[in-house]
Amino acid sequence: MNSYNENLHSSVLSSLESQEMTKKQLSSQLSTSMFTLYYAEGAEIVAQEKLDATAKLYKEQQHINNVVVTNKNMADNLLLSANQQKTYVTQAVTNMAVCASNIQIASNSIVRLASDIGSIYSIVNAADYGTQIYQQTLEAYNLINKTAYIAELTSQYAMEATASISEVSTSVVADGAKLTNSSVNNLLQVTTSDLTATTAVLTVDNDTRAKASIATRAAEGAIKCCEVEYNASKKAYTYNNEQFNQALIVEVPTTFDPSAGSFSVSFDAYKSPFTPEDRDPATQNKGLANPVLSYNIILVKDSKKSFFNASTAEDLVGNPEQCKSIPATQKPDDKGKYSTSIAYKSLRDADNEPLVLGENYVAFLLIMFTESYKKEINTFDEYLSAPSEIFSLVYTLKSAKDIGTSRKHSEDLSKITFNVEKEELKASEIDYRCFFLPYTDTDNLSTNEDLQTLESKIETMELDEEIKTVDAEVKALTEEIEILNSSAQANAETAKNSKDPDQDKQKNNSLKSALAEAKEKLRIAKGQLADLNAKLKEVKDKSPKPVKNTNAFFFNLNLAENIPAGNFTSAKQKTGSSQEFDVHIDSTTTDNFGNPLIEDKNYIPVILSYYKGSEILKTRYKNSLSDWQNTPPIPYSTKPKSEIIN
Repeated sequence: MNSYNENLHSSVLSSLESQEMTKKQLSSQLSTSMFTLYYAEGAEIVAQEKLDATAKLYKEQQHINNVVVTNKNMADNLLLSANQQKTYVTQAVTNMAVCASNIQIASNSIVRLASDIGSIYSIVNAADYGTQIYQQTLEAYNLINKTAYIAELTSQYAMEATASISEVSTSVVADGAKLTNSSVNNLLQVTTSDLTATTAVLTVDNDTRAKASIATRAAEGAIKCCEVEYNASKKAYTYNNEQFNQALIVEVPTTFDPSAGSFSVSFDAYKSPFTPEDRDPATQNKGLANPVLSYNIILVKDSKKSFFNASTAEDLVGNPEQCKSIPATQKPDDKGKYSTSIAYKSLRDADNEPLVLGENYVAFLLIMFTESYKKEINTFDEYLSAPSEIFSLVYTLKSAKDIGTSRKHSEDLSKITFNVEKEELKASEIDYRCFFLPYTDTDNLSTNEDLQTLESKIETMELDEEIKTVDAEVKALTEEIEILNSSAQANAETAKNSKDPDQDKQKNNSLKSALAEAKEKLRIAKGQLADLNAKLKEVKDKSPKPVKNTNAFFFNLNLAENIPAGNFTSAKQKTGSSQEFDVHIDSTTTDNFGNPLIEDKNYIPVILSYYKGSEILKTRYKNSLSDWQNTPPIPYSTKPKSEIIN
């Protein structure tokens, strides 16, 4: 591998590794913010329950304080966002300025090189016209001119981007947000003081509720910021992976069963940097037309990916047990992508060891080039991609289904029933834990649906704005074309009786040129509009599906796995049935926060399928959560069923 390819490969590798590390760090921050929000919402729910019991006579004061608290939270989040925007925009201005400077330097170098090659071409043209060296010089001359044009265009774009980002004003917004935040803080102190004077008991309860609400709003703002940053890091990694690493992706099914499971690997077809059209018609270009001989996928342990190189990969080509080969004769799909399915037990890793559940792996893509192509580009190395994202294959436990309630006229007035598909594991290795999530009717809490749809809502809003802008441009260009057509027709009528045909001809040519330019702009704008509409449809199709429990607070598998033992009830297997289970409810049963169940309050029953076998084998199994967002809430009641009916 030549020094240029080595440096390029090293840069791509370090860039993807850096972004993957950043994504891991942001993922950890997101997990931390999840727990912060979870317990903050739990504290707020408890505070709200206590407040509801004593605040009936003080609705007006409570309403005023809630409004101020809401504004305080909004002001805090606004200040956080404004300061963050100010920091990032300032950084963006600096980065774009440096970028534009570097691009201009590179552009100047390329232009000087183009000038030198132009001089060489002139000399060769005069001295060796028609010879082989003349033909090669002509090809180099054409290619460097094309490169110089692209460099100048890139420099222009960089300068325009620098000018655009410099126009963004953030200091005024940040100062206004700070002033607003201070004013709202002052207002909150006044309302809290007024409420404190009403009654000591209500003051204590309300103060607890206010503090819990502020903490919750702060946690909501933090998790939204973390989620936005994490999604941005994912998009950045995906974009760089698409641009520099053939969009190499390993997709493992959400529910993976190793007995008959498989996963897929997809990547973009290789595109040569030069096409046959870039060469002179008299020069053979078979190599540029068909550069790839085969695509080869190799799985490597994550701990050994830094030692894996192209030489080792080439040694594995041709071994179907360690290398999944796709011949170039196999055509990619309409989007230029290859995708292949790999059965769990059909492929070994680079160490010739079978894939192990719970082990971290990465995939490498080795592209074998044809000899003709290697000769065309005068480089005889194969292409080895950077490693894919880390993935692991784990057995997903079956989720509970058909969750319902059964009430009796006994001390255990209620119980939860559910079914689970037959597992291959022993019954002693699985614990089915039941949680009762309070189902609140308040609009103050950020719900699970709000946070899950945050990314899709942001993308939808951005695309809607872009579509409006491009649509307005299409309408303006259409009107401009109509005006130019009318002007051309009027000019043609005038030319019939004109005494100066040369002037009329010049005017007619000018109108034709303007009309052609407007039509080209309209064509480009319509293409952009079609692409934006297609992307909007894709975002809407991928957005999370609607759920029944729209007011359910934030909860997920990670949180469920870390709930302490006193806050859940383990299910018991029904006698004579291996798939049916019961969860008995009595006066000692608590919700997921450890609080006693409240009479006539709605709760969502959630079942966690939890592996409790050997710690050594724990990484091979993935716990699963029931579809709690679509499970009907149940009202807790200590009254017999007959009294409820009456």
